[in-house]
Amino acid sequence: MPKYHMVALEQKALGLFKELQVKYQAELQRFMNTNRASRRGTVWSNPNRGVHIAKSARHSTKLDISSTAEFRKIKYIENTGRWLGNGMILLDGAFRANSVYNNYKNGGDWQRSLSTELASFGASTASGIFVGSITTTALSSLLMLTPYGWVIAIGVGLYVGFTASIKMNNFMKKTSENIYDRKPIFEGTF
Repeated sequence: MPKYHMVALEQKALGLFKELQVKYQAELQRFMNTNRASRRGTVWSNPNRGVHIAKSARHSTKLDISSTAEFRKIKYIENTGRWLGNGMILLDGAFRANSVYNNYKNGGDWQRSLSTELASFGASTASGIFVGSITTTALSSLLMLTPYGWVIAIGVGLYVGFTASIKMNNFMKKTSENIYDRKPIFEGTF
């Protein structure tokens, strides 16, 4: 696409955004108050955000939203995913805390258990989130290939992230136990 055509489309998008802001200011304000966005904003609150998304090669498929009901569904999926992700992290932390507490109640070395659980919790959570999000981003090209591309990309991302998290958890538990016991760090980890 020629550059002058791209600039004309960008100007048209900015003009339409200003028109949208004037005509539907009350509705947009009410909607944005109930649906929080990131610091960068959304395509509804920041015209440059929409232009950058349109120019980016990462977003090769367009998202057709023709009603507020569809927009609400997308926000619901996003909020549910965020809630489930944070809930799983919280649940993992609760199980680990319960393990340390049981060790304390049974007269075991709860400080060793606490240090290994904290180290493995942090490392496994970080690696699971990182690897899962990288995999899902890399597989986003599947969105173009099939109508179920989202399911495939997210499913594979969850599986790979979960596997990376489990592997990192085992590695960090053994490593932190070795550090606590003053043994060579990588003894028995591989």
